[in-house]
Amino acid sequence: MKDITISSVQNYIQQAQKTLNIEYRHQYHLMPTVGWMNDPNGLIYYKGKYHLFYQYNPFDAKPGTMLWGHAVSDDLVTFTDLPVAIVPSTPHVSTFSGGAVEADGKLVAVYTEHYEHNGERREDIYASYSSDGVMFGNRQLLFDNSRLPDNISRADFRDPYPVKFNGKYYVFVGGKDLNTNKGVIIVLCGDKLDNLDYSFTIGSFYELGDMAECPSWYRQDGQDIMLVSGCNVPQRGNDFNNIHCSVAIVGNLNFDKGTFDVQFIKELDKGDCFYAPQLINNADNAIMIGWQEMWGKPYPTQQMGHGWVGSFNIPRKLTVKDGELYTTPVDGLQRYAKPYSGKDIPQSSIVDLLFEGDSKLTIGNDNGSVIVGMEQGRVYLDSTASNNGNGCVRYTNNQYATCNVRVLLDVSGIEVFVDNGREVISSRMYIEGKLMPTVQGKAKIVAVNKVQL
Repeated sequence: MKDITISSVQNYIQQAQKTLNIEYRHQYHLMPTVGWMNDPNGLIYYKGKYHLFYQYNPFDAKPGTMLWGHAVSDDLVTFTDLPVAIVPSTPHVSTFSGGAVEADGKLVAVYTEHYEHNGERREDIYASYSSDGVMFGNRQLLFDNSRLPDNISRADFRDPYPVKFNGKYYVFVGGKDLNTNKGVIIVLCGDKLDNLDYSFTIGSFYELGDMAECPSWYRQDGQDIMLVSGCNVPQRGNDFNNIHCSVAIVGNLNFDKGTFDVQFIKELDKGDCFYAPQLINNADNAIMIGWQEMWGKPYPTQQMGHGWVGSFNIPRKLTVKDGELYTTPVDGLQRYAKPYSGKDIPQSSIVDLLFEGDSKLTIGNDNGSVIVGMEQGRVYLDSTASNNGNGCVRYTNNQYATCNVRVLLDVSGIEVFVDNGREVISSRMYIEGKLMPTVQGKAKIVAVNKVQL
């Protein structure tokens, strides 16, 4: 599509919304207004608002010429849509993923320009600047790829995440080592954001596969948490059951020495609908948001012609305790939870469970169901009968004698938080009609809360 402008995009969105099918639209998870959404981008707390940008193709319910969509929030639960923020600069360019940072009082979007035409492919790091956090301009190339080491790919060099630390700007970039065909994280550094140079490389690790994507970083209580997604990571035991994966690398990052002393690496979600999570820059805690989908699978709302695909997981807070990473929904969600005592389970709800021994809770009706259960000590989510023909069965790594489980349901999505967030399993579900619960074994429904925004 040629000559894309913000005004032309907004006019298209306004018209396309009239034909949208809203049957499976979430109530408290962010979704695209129309069209296709994938990676969260530019997550930052800036001037009293949480800004969430995202990969966006409003013109079709599939990937295409990508833009940056934009929404803001006061509490990371309710979001307000804003006009698209970044559009491609020229034909044959897509505005791929990146991050955001505050520099000299301005909000700076740092992103990938992906060029692909007539067999030529390259990826470059650009920035655009905003004084009000809404309108962006002054497009600027931030780094000359010719200054990379020879073994680092120029064609797969994307998803920059900028931070300011100890008076310097660092930009983490996903990449590939051409000599080993393995994923690595490239670190750029400069006294100014527009004067970056190559600093060092993190990895490779098994968990980065053959390409690292969407790195982000947060230092919390003296420990460093780095999130990164790995492409084509081979399955290993109960880990990495999807085409790609997302992990947290926890340890100590020494910027001066260019080293990362890794304590552990952990897969963030065992389900089939979680990818490209990013940490929120400038937030008071380590909080991440991920794409509630996965590559390499059918997308039911696309197949049904509903005019949209994609959503984001509920923002999740990360805590390292006793050498373990815990992931929990943001605290603000509880403000919208109202006790519910009906015989059914609301489509948008929080269900607290207690499991002991082999037991399960089935949620659904004659049109389909999902199962959350425990089998031989391992908690599992079974979405194979959820009317999408594309479900899965996924288990926790750990075994439990008894276990508390929190289930977030939202129309066409399910997130299962096990043992206070020690493990998480996410999937999608497409079930018509009321959701009725059936309990088997020593499963107990502790509480049901309807989420009302």
